[in-house]
Amino acid sequence: MGLAQRMLALPRHLGIHSGGMVIADRPVGEICPIEWARMPGRSVLQWDKDDCAAAGLVKFDLLGLGMLAALHDCFDLVEKHHGVRHDLQSIPPEDPSVYEMLCDADTVGVFQVESRAQMATLPRLKPRKFYDLVVEVALIRPGPIQGGSVHPYLRRRKGEEDAACPHPLMESALARTLG
Repeated sequence: MGLAQRMLALPRHLGIHSGGMVIADRPVGEICPIEWARMPGRSVLQWDKDDCAAAGLVKFDLLGLGMLAALHDCFDLVEKHHGVRHDLQSIPPEDPSVYEMLCDADTVGVFQVESRAQMATLPRLKPRKFYDLVVEVALIRPGPIQGGSVHPYLRRRKGEEDAACPHPLMESALARTLG
């Protein structure tokens, strides 16, 4: 039983974070064991993110370049098929059809909202503007889930429950998040 309990804390799989990197004040191999990755020319740390943080390594998640390339490809396709050229500043910010798709949880392949938990919450949250998506992504994270914040927020948003504020001085800080 004790061995099984200890094994529950072990990583389930090892993999390379596609945009993860660490920064140290000296060669990282002096702090943490490293090994060659499957991809030629790439190395990986043998510690998880928590161990790296405990050792004082600064961890960054850089996912932007691949997403920017995908957006560029999409802009090219829209121009080719519809004759309209968009860039990051000209994307229509509040397209109702996009929000309908999100409310239907039709989000396979949509970064940040394609997990099962996100897909289960989208039809309940019913996002209609960008800030609603900000809330959705922030809500379905380990902290709010483990802290029991998800269901109270959804009930308050639907008007089924009043937002409780522990002290009047906190009202301005807690108003947008419904307490």
